Amino acid sequence: MKKKLHSLSFRLPFLYILSYVIIALIIILIVYNRFERMMEVNYTRMAEGVTNLMAEALDTDKIDEFIEKNYQSREYLDTLKYYFSLRDNYPDTYYLYIYRFHDDGDKPLATVVIDLDEEYTETPTQENLEWVGSEYEVDEPFASEIDKIIHGEEPVYHTVHTQDGEHLFSYVRPIRDENGNYLCSACVDFSMEYMHSQDVLFVIKLMGMLGVIMLIILFLNIYFIRRRITRPLERIEDCLDGFVYNTETDRFRNVQSLEELGIHLDNEIGKLYTSLNSSMKESLYYMTSLNRAKNEIEDKEKAIEEISKMTFKDGLTGVGNKAAFMRDTGLNDREILAGNTAFAVAIVDINNLKQVNDTYGHDAGDKYIMGCSRMICNTFRHSPVYRTGGDEFAILLTGEDYEKRHDLYIHATMDFKTSFAKKNAEPWERYSASIGLAEYKSGDMTANVVKRADKMMYANKQEFKKKYGSYRR
Repeated sequence: MKKKLHSLSFRLPFLYILSYVIIALIIILIVYNRFERMMEVNYTRMAEGVTNLMAEALDTDKIDEFIEKNYQSREYLDTLKYYFSLRDNYPDTYYLYIYRFHDDGDKPLATVVIDLDEEYTETPTQENLEWVGSEYEVDEPFASEIDKIIHGEEPVYHTVHTQDGEHLFSYVRPIRDENGNYLCSACVDFSMEYMHSQDVLFVIKLMGMLGVIMLIILFLNIYFIRRRITRPLERIEDCLDGFVYNTETDRFRNVQSLEELGIHLDNEIGKLYTSLNSSMKESLYYMTSLNRAKNEIEDKEKAIEEISKMTFKDGLTGVGNKAAFMRDTGLNDREILAGNTAFAVAIVDINNLKQVNDTYGHDAGDKYIMGCSRMICNTFRHSPVYRTGGDEFAILLTGEDYEKRHDLYIHATMDFKTSFAKKNAEPWERYSASIGLAEYKSGDMTANVVKRADKMMYANKQEFKKKYGSYRR
């Protein structure tokens, strides 16, 4: 179970689901806020319209008379009737009223000028008569903005939650006389309960629509991931878990079982499978070649090793061997201490020896080594040449060769390039090698010069591999 939770088969679909849920929530939140904002803008526009009409219909010269006589005044009743018609023509209107706001220093108050009842009537009740002209304390949030209500040029509006749990949009617009003095305020309250119910309904519909769309997309994505990514990876993993490497037969079966998977995809998984399959086949090929040549290699190495113990010459090429090189570098260090420092070291590493050995056999490989050795000796005629490894040679340049060291280096490099370019020659006769050259510097011992030459040789060998490819890749 723990392995399942950490597998791509579980993680990728989980990440997809989580991503879609987060995206859906963000979309819903943005749309919901945008929807509420638009509803608030719409209510503001309606409030501007209705309060403008209220202000136009109000005779500002008779405000005091309306407060004093109200229902006894014909004009008051006509204005009241008109306000009722306005309320009926504007949807969601909760209250329409005209208040005179003022601040007595202790607390803000509002005097009622007009306040609509549930239904229009020309015959007031005692409650109607007591209500007009009465004062009440202004509540928040308008209490803290009483100065703006009385003196401000712009209307004041807020979304208000009443004690009864009602959600109102309240809008207060100042009414002024001809001289710009504040007289009273036209006020309207809209019920936002309908808006909120529409918001909820909208969100539910949006969630349902997004849910269906995202489920379809999610199903298709998970199906695609399963078919194109996680299932092929699981098959490769199960196959690799069953690999055994004890014998050559085991390795052959490994290659066979991997090849039987038959994964053919045009994505990274397909490339991974193809690369893995090729690597396993190459590994099997190397193992088979190694086993075939093992006895021959061991016999030759033993023979060469025995000969090397008896002499300082390389048994295959006839040049000095590693022991001879170590002996002569020790002698050269004595010369350095004696003040004789005019010498250089060349390191030569044969290219593609392993390819020749593996492909054409070690006899061809030996011919290839001996041919390279002859080219080296022909170039550096006046200096001792040593075979220090299977495919590596070293030369101590002194005397005439030291004086011409740079020319000889260029000559040897060009000779190997020319030989390698002979496409019609046998592969083991297309000699190629990388060369490094270093000369003595103050404070050096022979080993220091060898290291610099070896470093230069390695850099040249990398360039050769970049240009012609590497057999070992």
